Amino acid sequence: MGKQVRLVHSVSRSALASVLEHGLKAVHDYSCVDLEMRKNVVCCWLRKEDDRLRREDRTYVEVTVEEGRCLVADMDIISLAMMYEPGSGSDAPAIPVRKNAEAARLLAEVYRITAVPLAEYREGMFGSPEVLVSGDIGPEYIRLME
Repeated sequence: MGKQVRLVHSVSRSALASVLEHGLKAVHDYSCVDLEMRKNVVCCWLRKEDDRLRREDRTYVEVTVEEGRCLVADMDIISLAMMYEPGSGSDAPAIPVRKNAEAARLLAEVYRITAVPLAEYREGMFGSPEVLVSGDIGPEYIRLME
């Protein structure tokens, strides 16, 4: 077993009991942008402060996983890629963006090639570092954060 690391995951309050009992299931695909690295993963944060998507209906759990399962990437870049992806987002986004498949593809490629294994990540490398943990996370590796 490799080095264990502690990460943070945001959970809806209504799903908390289920997560604590059954664990976190890897999501087949975390975005409309077609990237293999965003498939079959659980998205986590290095710390709560990194979560720029905070909402009142959510709470946090701490997960303990093997460092080798983790890849860190810049959520700001993939968010831009998804914003440009044709067919994504709401009909009236907060920032009106002309859909552009080429822009989405190029941004997704930047996201992919700049991602690093967690062991190589250094503070400040990304504006919004998200950690992609491959595979499911069992309930025995999850605890409610205070």
